[in-house]
Amino acid sequence: MVFGLWAGVFGVRADARPEVKISVASSVELRIRVKSLSPGSEWSFRNAYAGVLGIAERVEEFHAFGPSGEDLQARKIATGEFRSQPGAASITYVVKLPPPSASDVSHVSWIGGDSGLLMLADLLPESLPAVTLEISLPSGWTCQTAAPTDSLGRYYVSKPEDEVFLVGGSLRMQWKSVTGNVLSCLVAGSWPFKDETVLNAATKVLEKYIALTRYSLVARPVVMLVPLPVGTGSVKWRAETRGSTVVLLVDQQANIQRWPEQLGIIFTHELLHLWVPNSLLLEGDYDWFFEGFTLYTALVTALELKFINFDEYLATLARVYDSYLSRPDELSLIDAAERRWTGGNPVVYDKGMLVAFLYDLMINRDSGGRSRLLTLYRELFRHAPEPANGNEAIIALLSSSPGAADLARAYIQGSKELELEPALTSYGLRLDTSGKSSTFRINRELRPDQKQLLKSLGYR
Repeated sequence: MVFGLWAGVFGVRADARPEVKISVASSVELRIRVKSLSPGSEWSFRNAYAGVLGIAERVEEFHAFGPSGEDLQARKIATGEFRSQPGAASITYVVKLPPPSASDVSHVSWIGGDSGLLMLADLLPESLPAVTLEISLPSGWTCQTAAPTDSLGRYYVSKPEDEVFLVGGSLRMQWKSVTGNVLSCLVAGSWPFKDETVLNAATKVLEKYIALTRYSLVARPVVMLVPLPVGTGSVKWRAETRGSTVVLLVDQQANIQRWPEQLGIIFTHELLHLWVPNSLLLEGDYDWFFEGFTLYTALVTALELKFINFDEYLATLARVYDSYLSRPDELSLIDAAERRWTGGNPVVYDKGMLVAFLYDLMINRDSGGRSRLLTLYRELFRHAPEPANGNEAIIALLSSSPGAADLARAYIQGSKELELEPALTSYGLRLDTSGKSSTFRINRELRPDQKQLLKSLGYR
């Protein structure tokens, strides 16, 4: 039996949309049928995403049929590329699901154990418009997603590339109204805490970001907590935010003492992606902002929500600085964003986060502790519905003063190596690099203005 979050609520009509049926034949194979297509003869499947390559190699047994069911002799012309005689109205194919690996478990479809994730972006042909979808599951399994259903219980999917389906044998759902938004929390598997812990942690963060941006999400946000089906070494969780869905995969055996705080820390980053970039119409590669600046904004939010203390705030920045120093810094942040998935250098994250730190120090100092980098998000979302070049729009927003414009030219547009120390002086901070790892230290004697600025950052 198949269930949806909003079953029967929207009364969505299915007229004139492709109809998709996904049958879970086993944990390693899906059978997919798409009918009511506009007549066509060529289909392409996504072959790379988030550094995962060869995704389309899983598509096999592809067939195309005419309006009367005649076989139109489809053939494979390249990986993920299929062509048939003209006039195809329906297609069928098989998608093989190999066991997930640590690198792809949060980015592509998989089924393992008693649960799985089906991501339509790698299951359906690219450029497919809005569809109605039926999912056939093994006995005892159910399905949950953010998509509404029509009167027949079929899912209405307006943007297939953004939709994620959680399937499994024991799925639980809770929801809560959060400042005009309805947050749904889906949990699979057994955990050493109550399901409410996940919902409460996500609620705190969602409330914070609604107040920060003053922008209500268009789609209803959904958080999915799923057991991590594969070992990832020292990393005990993986996450992906796609469309209005946040997927969090966690090792059930992870030795975590403070689960509410740990979940909250993760959500400070992932839930912000519901706004940046998912609610923006900005174009181009501006990953330095929606990853690097998001990391810093998440750190500040975790401090403000008391998931961490000020010592951990500084310690996190010091660890990121050491990571930054461990690799060459030869690219501007804009160039690094363009090569994010090919260069293997985390400069987008490390340098991006530290540049955000420098901006925060500057904005906070220049305002006498009354304004922070985070307040710029409100201005960003005043223009959220308007399409624009991402790099140009955000750099313009960040360049509100001569000093801020200099930072953008040096580190975002230019490839200057980071200099943190000058910005620390006003706060009575210093960077100690004499040991095995870097440390931010607070001067023993602080001037009144330094004490005030430190307090405005969260120091107590």
